[in-house]
Amino acid sequence: MKDAAAIFFDFGETLATLKPSKEELFTQAAQSIGLELEQSAVCRAYQVVDFHNKYSSVTVKDRDAFYRNYNQQLAEALGISSHFARLGPALIELFRKEKHWTLFADTTPTLAHLQKLGKQLALVANWDARLPRLIEQLGIARYFSSVVASETAGVEKPDPAIFRLALDELSLSPPQQTVLYIGNEYRADVMGARAAGLTPVLIDRYALYPHADCHRFASLEAWLEAMTQD
Repeated sequence: MKDAAAIFFDFGETLATLKPSKEELFTQAAQSIGLELEQSAVCRAYQVVDFHNKYSSVTVKDRDAFYRNYNQQLAEALGISSHFARLGPALIELFRKEKHWTLFADTTPTLAHLQKLGKQLALVANWDARLPRLIEQLGIARYFSSVVASETAGVEKPDPAIFRLALDELSLSPPQQTVLYIGNEYRADVMGARAAGLTPVLIDRYALYPHADCHRFASLEAWLEAMTQD
């Protein structure tokens, strides 16, 4: 990994996370209507629903309708559908007021170190057109030579075409050149990167993929330490 010509990154849950988390916000919304939920159960519900219902900035035309259906499926997974008439509006209001993205503690140090090593860095994410503005606000835009958001590109991971947009922009040609892709999801990030000829690295902060058939690390910090020791 140390000889990589470039390193591409995912964004959500790789470089940044929601604070409070979506699970915490769901639990708070439930509390606001008198429901006490176990956080572990809410986490499992999100894992089940999210696996089959990933939001797409390319194909979803009505974001509000998508998340109404998504939240309704979460209620079904938790066995609380009878409360959804009150819970649904509470969720929408709380997410609107409280949701924001924050960098993981190891994000900026990792990007800064890679930049010092002279690595070309790119951001390739299933995200809406506001991604460049968001990373500017978070203070990490200066590290990336290319930023590709799926809504702007018109294609999303795991389709290899979205990775190729960044490869072409930086004049990179794997496998002649080693290009790493750092992400947190197996299907979108690992399988997508492989299809495009990149070497995937899974950042599994929540230990969701203990048997993953790829390079896997608990954090960016752990991955960077391993890479620099190769």
